[in-house]
Amino acid sequence: MAEVLTHTDAHLSVLPADCRIALVPSMGLGDGCIYLVLAANLARAGYQVTVLSNHFGALNGWFPLFEARPLPAPAETFAVLDDFDLVISDLGSMLTRHAEAAEVLARRYVFVGTLKVDSRFVQDPAADSLARLPAQKARLLGPLAAAAGPLRCLPDDSVNMVEQAVAFCRTRLGLAEAHSDIGLQMPSTLRHRRHAKRVMLHPLSYNVKKNWPAHKYLALARRLRAAGYQPQFVLSPKERCDHLEVFASEFEVPQFADAKALAAYLYESGYVIGNDSGVGHLASALGVPVLTLYRKRRDGFCWRPGWGAGQVVRPILSLNFMRDQWAMFMSVNRVARGFQVLIQKVGVDQ
Repeated sequence: MAEVLTHTDAHLSVLPADCRIALVPSMGLGDGCIYLVLAANLARAGYQVTVLSNHFGALNGWFPLFEARPLPAPAETFAVLDDFDLVISDLGSMLTRHAEAAEVLARRYVFVGTLKVDSRFVQDPAADSLARLPAQKARLLGPLAAAAGPLRCLPDDSVNMVEQAVAFCRTRLGLAEAHSDIGLQMPSTLRHRRHAKRVMLHPLSYNVKKNWPAHKYLALARRLRAAGYQPQFVLSPKERCDHLEVFASEFEVPQFADAKALAAYLYESGYVIGNDSGVGHLASALGVPVLTLYRKRRDGFCWRPGWGAGQVVRPILSLNFMRDQWAMFMSVNRVARGFQVLIQKVGVDQ
């Protein structure tokens, strides 16, 4: 394990509170949730932290530790970021979608990747940005810039990404007291798991190879309904355009104006069942029990939801030459049994 850095220096008069840091998560909701671990721990260490994300900008009032803003317009991106002393960005963020050369971006910003890291993005991290700062502020922020690279720092794929983010904060950012709490503070009008029998099913994801078939989700929903639960389906705006009728003909498919509305609804739901996707990570961060359907049988599945109670269901059999047919080996009965295990973990329904 890497040596824990320290930012304490008796010769520095600059404090973390004097440093404005922007974090730019991945465009994906799940990866973005993991980045909030970095934001919260940097904020607890005293830095002024702003998260730039369309997902989390809508939730600004729920994060007392840091500010959350929507992404700036593309033409304004670099000017907005120039207002910060240091910018830490995921490789899947808006920054890498611009036409700027990787080598130029790497000298302006600190790239910490939740996924693979292109070596071009970790050369001389933020060297140009540090050079324009007062010397003492640059010395304080230098260790943070040096953390550029992969977020995964523990060589064990059974360690989930929330735990990896905590380890990264401790060993690479030098935040020895880091932990997984992102400091969510919910509005008093909401009550956690108010609708304990409501089960939100998220049957789709950005990668169709991850998706358990729709007809099996419908069969599971019918079984849940017969057992006294209230199954509903959650679809993104794009998913609603392409798949709404598949589910809406038989079950409720509520529509959400933004991530805030979705989060509020999930927070008051009893359970979430879905493929490996951002909805599961958001629900987990909200403390809602999550059942995740995962297509691989043997790997550690580091991307499983990593906050509250959770359970993973895998195929009963995994054959390399049939890996794209994994859903054949995950029956409705198997998923229903996984849901019962999750219920037992949580305890008696409210």
